Parts: sequence; structure tokens; C-alpha cells
Amino acid sequence: MKTTLALALIAGAALPAKAENLFQRPAGCVLVATVQDDHCAALNYFRCAGTDPVVFRMEASYGGGKGEVHTFDANHGGIEILTPPGGGEFRLRATGDHPRVAVERGTARKTEQATISRDGKSQQATMVMVYTYSGETRKLAGEVFHRLTYDSTLTFPQSGSELHTSGSVLFNDRLDLLVNELEVSDGQGGAGRQIKLKSLALDGQKGFGATKPRFGCHASGELAVPRREDHA
Repeated sequence: MKTTLALALIAGAALPAKAENLFQRPAGCVLVATVQDDHCAALNYFRCAGTDPVVFRMEASYGGGKGEVHTFDANHGGIEILTPPGGGEFRLRATGDHPRVAVERGTARKTEQATISRDGKSQQATMVMVYTYSGETRKLAGEVFHRLTYDSTLTFPQSGSELHTSGSVLFNDRLDLLVNELEVSDGQGGAGRQIKLKSLALDGQKGFGATKPRFGCHASGELAVPRREDHA
């Protein structure tokens, strides 16, 4: 899921502060889970009804008041990345398997075609992700999640550049919830980086609905170490 985030950052879209208006979500979107990672990010996951083709929505709140919104279809394929004014426009067309296919068959595949527009210019990008399931599980917030490992390649045909990412995601079939557990980037020839899940909260649990990042931030609320946009 976060590989779609890389589309925005590699394209050079700095995320402006004060993005509260992004979070005026449709009435049919219900909060399912809140995730905190170790890169100063609080991520709130929603399931939506009456907003076809959008079925899932993720609201990301970063240090310093920055934020963005990702929308997904019924198979957890990306549809759009919403940013504050000046942050660019990111539209995606996804094809491929639902994550539960990997649990059932051992492997699954997803492709996302993206159009990235900013300052009157646009470029295309393609992300291909392959999930693999070997039976591993992890218990979080009282629920058992299937651990799917993945490898992805994000290609920009106009420049010929590629970003390779690997790691793991956690999938719970009852909640139809897919969250990032570990993301490891090759850094496009530079210094690579890792992003790790630190906590997950479900309805009624401590931290559910939080929008303030808790981990990996300076006292000011900014990221304490170089984060994703430093590899744009």
C-alpha cells in the first residue's frame, strides 16, 4: 500500500503543511484501524460505503502538520493520492489480485498504472508488486494477521529510473484490513531506508483514531531521521 506513497515522493511533490481540509471524508467512511510507524507517521484506515469505486481510505498525518489521503478499490488497489493545494495530482489504475488470494494460493500479483501531474507537467509510472505467503501470522490488537512478504518495482518510463522495494504487509480477512509491517527501499542507488510498524489500534483500543505521530519524531513533531521525501 505504501508503495503508492513513493509515487508522490519520487515525483518531487513536497507535502505542504496544514492539510486538515483533506480529512473532510465522506459520511460513509468508517474508521477501522490506526497505525503508527517509526518514521513520524500516524495512519488511519477507513472502510467506505456508497463511494464506489472507493472502498478503502487511508489518511496519513505526518510530523509538522503535513498530511495526505490515499483511496483504494475493493482489491486494495490504488485509485488516487490526495494532497494539499500545490502538492500535485496522482491518479492510479490498479489491476490484479486481492491480498486474500496470496493466503489462499501462496502468491498474488498487483499492477498500478499512475499518472502524476504537477505544475502543468505530467509523467507516467508503473508499479508491479508480487505477494508471497508462507503461512506466517502475527497477532496484533487481539487479531491474527497473515504476514505476506512482497517485492515491488516502480518504473518511470520517461526517465528510465526504477525503485525496488521489498518487505511485508499484514492482512486480516475478517476486517479486510491490509497494513504495512516493513518496507525496505533500495534508495534508487543512494542510501536505502526502512519503515517499520510500531503499533496498531482497533476500535475501543488505546490510540484508535490518533492523528499525532508518536514514534521517530523530534520534540517539535518533525521526523527525527531523513524520511521518504529525502529520497525523492
